[in-house]
Amino acid sequence: MRHFRISDQNPIKTKRLLLTPLNAKQLAALEAEEKDELLRGALGEMRKNVTDYYDLALWHTGWQISLRNGGQVVGLLGFHGVAVNQTVELGYEIREEFRGNGYGEEAVKALCDWAFGCEGVYFISALAAEDNTASNHILEKLKFYRVQSPVSGMNAWELERPASAWMSIYMCFGLAIGLTFGQTLFQNMAIGLAIGIGAGLALGSGLDAQDRAARKRANAPKKLDAPEEQKKTK
Repeated sequence: MRHFRISDQNPIKTKRLLLTPLNAKQLAALEAEEKDELLRGALGEMRKNVTDYYDLALWHTGWQISLRNGGQVVGLLGFHGVAVNQTVELGYEIREEFRGNGYGEEAVKALCDWAFGCEGVYFISALAAEDNTASNHILEKLKFYRVQSPVSGMNAWELERPASAWMSIYMCFGLAIGLTFGQTLFQNMAIGLAIGIGAGLALGSGLDAQDRAARKRANAPKKLDAPEEQKKTK
């Protein structure tokens, strides 16, 4: 089983930002300074979960968003626990004085890319207040799509992990290998090409089928609008 310990994770770097997972001590310091009661409670819950689920702490902690140039802290984001039904829930907050600079979009994209690189994560969900234009705009720009919301007054969004493309990859490998070995072993590139492409097609399509099966969910939320890619094909 892969560990998700804070001490094992280097900061995630983007063009302008660093995303750094916070340990229990750092979360406690933020909790003590926080004046907003709701956010203070969230930090306390993060701190407790980071301690209780040490090997899975990266799914429970806050990731501090700071500028690579200057080091100013511009916000916080993170997940609300490990994947359930192939889905993790994301939350984020950009400090008011740093809003309007695209930092939220840049940070959310980076952490989503990190999550989709982890086994068993195929969907990322997020909630945004209906009147929070900036937050909804960030999610829409990042190709999240709307789903039925479980909370009144909130928009629910999801992002699906891109489908695998192993068939194309292995067909290319098969083509290259077939050309090489067809001439060497059979003195006939056509035979080698047929064998290579056939093997690549079989292996790649099998892996793609596994990917499709792995992302199937029980009781998936109802989509309210389709991903941009689907709209273009209609």
